[in-house]
Amino acid sequence: MKKFIFLAGLAIGFVVGSRAGRGPYESLERTARHVADDPEVQRRAAQAKDTASKVAHDTAGAVKEKAPEVASNVQGAVAGAAGSAKERIGSAREDHRSGDESSTSTHAGGDAEVGEDKPLSS
Repeated sequence: MKKFIFLAGLAIGFVVGSRAGRGPYESLERTARHVADDPEVQRRAAQAKDTASKVAHDTAGAVKEKAPEVASNVQGAVAGAAGSAKERIGSAREDHRSGDESSTSTHAGGDAEVGEDKPLSS
């Protein structure tokens, strides 16, 4: 299959890059049609299509089986993270209410607070 893809790419590159006129293009087109009409190539293409279809069907079945378990795990992880975040927020609020200076302050630095009627320069 890799060889076929390489040859197809080579052929496309030849056609696009060719400045020799229509002759090489028509020759390449005849060869491509001959290869595409080959019964062995058609059989392999059908086989690849069937294999891809089977793999897709099997994968879909596996996903259907695992989806509820994965969803439950994600839900548990999100609930745990949300609970942890709520605890941290509650702890930060308590620290702020108690006047703990080590907690993160929401005030910007400077002498004046917003809303104070102090001059900016002294």
